[in-house]
Amino acid sequence: MALADKFVANKREFQIIALAPFLIISSILISIIFYADQSWTLTCVATLLAHTAMRSGDFGLLSYFDYHQDKEVVTYDEVENNISFFYGRLKR
Repeated sequence: MALADKFVANKREFQIIALAPFLIISSILISIIFYADQSWTLTCVATLLAHTAMRSGDFGLLSYFDYHQDKEVVTYDEVENNISFFYGRLKR
């Protein structure tokens, strides 16, 4: 789990933070699958499956931002208190 202590992120920033590692790592693993032998192919597929499963929380948070499209939502983490906040205000 990754946290950005005392960093405010809006929807656009969170999309970049959440999707960039997923897209880069998944692209690399998928491209390796086509060039690797059978044992490495199985390893890459298993790694891709595990990586995708571990990113499910990011997809859930992206869905939260989409659900609240009528608001300007930001997220804020406090590591010391082990809590994340989501603030929203109606768009003008």
